Amino acid sequence: MDDVDLAILRSLLKNARITISQMSKEIDIPDATISNRLKKLEKDVIKKYTLILDWNKLGLEITAMIIIQTESEKHEFVKEQLSKLEEVSEVYSVSGEYDILIKVWVHGLEELNQLINTKIRSIDGIEDLTEMIVMERVKEEMIPLIPTEVTP
Repeated sequence: MDDVDLAILRSLLKNARITISQMSKEIDIPDATISNRLKKLEKDVIKKYTLILDWNKLGLEITAMIIIQTESEKHEFVKEQLSKLEEVSEVYSVSGEYDILIKVWVHGLEELNQLINTKIRSIDGIEDLTEMIVMERVKEEMIPLIPTEVTP
């Protein structure tokens, strides 16, 4: 991964639908180089191209983070079950007092209450949970592209 690869990835993060020709002009690299590098990046680094939706226009008024304690022997099962819930966009195993952190999107507080009480709490192996409603999105982006330091 070098500066050219990072420039290609930054360009794609800004606009994943950019053409090779537009990207070539933007970062001042020949089309053929962009094309070859992009094919390699798609094989090794880029997992998939996706959409970023306007949550507000979809009526998803509430975003919440929920931290969950699980029974040790049922941790894997709980992760799998949480991952299947369509309201859950992210599932992380974490260290500390809690075992799992999830991010959920719902249309309102009543829907959040139902999600927690009927879907999440009913998963076998969940011992306790704490929910936190997001009040303001200060920064919500993709993975930062920080150049790696090359050691000789």
